[in-house]
Amino acid sequence: MSLKIIHTKNLRWIDIVNPDDADLNYLKDNFKFHPLDFEDVATPAVRTKIDEYDHYHFIILLFPYYNHEQNEIRPAEVDFFVGTDYVITIHDGAMKTLNNLVKNAHAYDNTRNMYMNQGAGFLLFSILEVLFKRSSPILDKINHEVIDSGRDVFQLDIRTLEQLSELKKNIIVYRRITKMHRYVLTKLERSKKLYLQFKDSRGYFQNLIEYAENVWDVLASDKESVESFEVTNQSLATHKINDILQLLTVLSVIISILALVTDVLIFFERTNLERVFGITSDFQFTMMVTTLLILLTTGMLIFFRKKKFL
Repeated sequence: MSLKIIHTKNLRWIDIVNPDDADLNYLKDNFKFHPLDFEDVATPAVRTKIDEYDHYHFIILLFPYYNHEQNEIRPAEVDFFVGTDYVITIHDGAMKTLNNLVKNAHAYDNTRNMYMNQGAGFLLFSILEVLFKRSSPILDKINHEVIDSGRDVFQLDIRTLEQLSELKKNIIVYRRITKMHRYVLTKLERSKKLYLQFKDSRGYFQNLIEYAENVWDVLASDKESVESFEVTNQSLATHKINDILQLLTVLSVIISILALVTDVLIFFERTNLERVFGITSDFQFTMMVTTLLILLTTGMLIFFRKKKFL
């Protein structure tokens, strides 16, 4: 069993990491939770939820977890059971902030008393506050990447496009994770259950709601910025491709005309050219053809330049 129990006089905090059958059996033997809640605990969640029962709340929350190796954000799930004299947290152990909080509350009396002496509601709020605030470095990293993308948007290479795509994907995942946070926090703030209430509890939960709203607003702004960078980058790339195609078209026209002139000269044969232009040597013939081709090329370049094709 990967289960840790932290006691105070009137409250238990049970923390379970990667629950196995033994952990679930412990919960079934000691708590009368709804069977569907145990099913939710045993399977990975795809969305946030909050269920209120007569004697407890069951909450599933998703938080952003940044995978440095793959440079991506993924959801990290934390399940909560909250009742009169207990708070149960269930997670996969990926978030070090939560692990450290459990470790410190278990090891140090002052930390344990600070978080657990005001009841289950205050302990729940304290855990949520730590989990929400731990997301700030991830949000800061996204903001820095957005700023860097704004500087790199004029670099028309595949790496810039990949960076914009990765950043946009991370923002979308982050927004999906946090979309329901405000709803859950509002339900907790307005709940009439005594075990969720503590001194100035509505003000504390309101602060978390404002924090969640601020995160959502920042992510919305970042999403708009990245989308505008993508549009700008694609527009510049399209313009550059058009310039290249235009240049290739001009070059193909010039080459075609020069090839036509060369074919004409070959058709008339050298003996005819010698009689018309008085050519008496191979050098003169070569110089005449070369000069003619240079003049034709120069003339066509000047023409295309005046027409603003170049």
